[in-house]
Amino acid sequence: MAVTLKLDTAFMGVPDATNAEGVYQGTVAFSGSYTSGGDTASFAALVGLLSNALPLHVEVYEEPQSGQSATGWQAVFIKGSTQANGKISLWNGTTQFTAGAYSTTFSTTTFKFRAWFPLNQ
Repeated sequence: MAVTLKLDTAFMGVPDATNAEGVYQGTVAFSGSYTSGGDTASFAALVGLLSNALPLHVEVYEEPQSGQSATGWQAVFIKGSTQANGKISLWNGTTQFTAGAYSTTFSTTTFKFRAWFPLNQ
């Protein structure tokens, strides 16, 4: 089980139009083996995250680069009770990814996230 989040330093904490939320984006790296129910995705150790609160909303999506193939899997973020214990669950329609090693497709395409956190919390 290994999901690693990395912030895009060019796009960190940009306030939304209401100045109530900060928007962060970055990459998601999958390695090792998938755990049934989803792999832990921690925002707790991200340098540059200016919020101690849980994310309000998280999108995880594929963005294959030229020459990369899409996996066809949808990634769903499941909010945890802390910033350190959210999960990313993988689905193909109504079928969850089978527990076990990630296929090489997951290391040869690009997954990204965009997360909204409350400002000043």
